[in-house]
Amino acid sequence: MEENINNVTEINNNEFDNQKTEIVEQNVKSCKSQIYPKISVVSMIVSIISVICLIIFFIIGNEKSTNKGEILTNKNVENTPTMAYVNTDSLLLNYKYSIKLQEDLMTEQKKSEANLKGKYQQFEVKYNSFMEKARLGSFLSQASMDSQQQELAAEQQKLQQLEESLQQKLMEKQATLNVELLDTVVNFLKEYNADNRYSVILNKAVILYGNEGMDITQEIIDKLNLRYEKYKKQEGK
Repeated sequence: MEENINNVTEINNNEFDNQKTEIVEQNVKSCKSQIYPKISVVSMIVSIISVICLIIFFIIGNEKSTNKGEILTNKNVENTPTMAYVNTDSLLLNYKYSIKLQEDLMTEQKKSEANLKGKYQQFEVKYNSFMEKARLGSFLSQASMDSQQQELAAEQQKLQQLEESLQQKLMEKQATLNVELLDTVVNFLKEYNADNRYSVILNKAVILYGNEGMDITQEIIDKLNLRYEKYKKQEGK
């Protein structure tokens, strides 16, 4: 039995010499690049802010019916405020509900990241063991080496699929939160402008110049936070 194993080992050592180096290099390149996930907290938060900041809030007041003989004078036009703007960057950073949504998303991301990193670390242990056996030439046969290599490749593919799935779920969650946040702000602006004091409320990001008196950002933030605090008290949160 010992002679047979020694003979197989000797044959394997001769056959594997040329293959080991190539297999080792290929696995190093293909596996090492996948060891740690590439989910970025910063890019997630920046994406939320970027999507919202590109949106212009148009709140059009209800038109009041006029009599045929009624004429709007220049004086009335001059004394009627028709436009204001909101700094959405400041709003998102200071609106408590927005902060909660972003923190919830970050928490979910961190959990997914930790789970995925643990799986990659387990894979790395198996991978290093395989590489050490290949380096020492301790596989008893080519079939044994091929089998273990295929198992590692299959596990690596599953990890890649899991990473993509987690990223996709986070992106979908982020999109849902964006819609929810935008809907909350726009609906509030409609309520805020129920008296038709403004015909248009813009996002400051699209304004090259605007009088500071047109900036209603802080007022909107204060009112949104007040409403959110009342909601939390009603819900007992």
